[in-house]
Amino acid sequence: MKSVPAIGWALAGAALASAAFLIIPGMGPGHEPGVEETEPAAKNAVVAGNVSLDNRQIEKAGIQLITLKSSIQTSTRTGFARALDLSPLAAINSEIVASRAALSASEAEASRQQALAAQDQSASVRSVEVARAQARADRARVTLAQRRIGLEYGSGLARLANGLDGLIAQAADGRATIVRLDFQDGSPVAGTVVTISDGKLQATAQVLGPAVAVDPNLQSAGALALVRGPIVRSLAVGKVMTATIANQGLVRTGVLVPRDAIVRTQGGLWVYRSEGKGLFRRVELKDASAQDAGWFVSAGLRAGDRVVTGGSTVLLGIESGPPAEDE
Repeated sequence: MKSVPAIGWALAGAALASAAFLIIPGMGPGHEPGVEETEPAAKNAVVAGNVSLDNRQIEKAGIQLITLKSSIQTSTRTGFARALDLSPLAAINSEIVASRAALSASEAEASRQQALAAQDQSASVRSVEVARAQARADRARVTLAQRRIGLEYGSGLARLANGLDGLIAQAADGRATIVRLDFQDGSPVAGTVVTISDGKLQATAQVLGPAVAVDPNLQSAGALALVRGPIVRSLAVGKVMTATIANQGLVRTGVLVPRDAIVRTQGGLWVYRSEGKGLFRRVELKDASAQDAGWFVSAGLRAGDRVVTGGSTVLLGIESGPPAEDE
């Protein structure tokens, strides 16, 4: 073997030293023996469903919190109300009035004929029988006219037969009307108070009783209700309105979550609840129901919980993406 020149050995030694300097951990320019290098601290700690921030990061993200208060929800039934044409009802009422007048006259004539026949026989037996027959016929007409209300409208409205004159007069003046109510889960019973609304005005209606016919479109048994108040003047015949019934027997307790606290992800509704010390936990709103002021929740959250109303989308972005680094 040939000997390697001295200069060659020197160069090889320098190369090996350089390689060792680069590959040995912790060695490099500025390294001090005995001092262990550490990775830079992450700006925020993120675990699935949780985000942890320090005070500076909370301020920078614009995090705002609100304390939830207890709330109750009353179960409601929703259906439809439709104003009825009361012209046929007015015609029936006119028939009742006329038949009653005829009955009064025929009964008086029958009594007169009977009295004459008893006194001096100036009235024949046949005249008495004719007068009595006419009175019975007129009485039958009154009965039939009264029953037409129940047959054509329903038993509930038939109970108003004696006060039908006043109802017709109020309907003509725009102070009262009759509406048909339809609910898919069954008709309300007589006396139930129903709230009806046309989008602008709202009024209460009292159920009189069941309707006669089934609605051809909804295929539901309906009920008739009496409505009074300013809303009557805007109820054109056939106009459809919403009808709601508050079920006082079904009351749930929970909290009302404001809409600006909601984030939508994974096909659901979520909020970030503060757990203290900069930790925010994402909580799903299960069985939440929409209200005018927010979402009512009966489980998962409770009164006293603090949820994020400002900056919740920022927290979702931090959780969904990689941790941001310090500038």
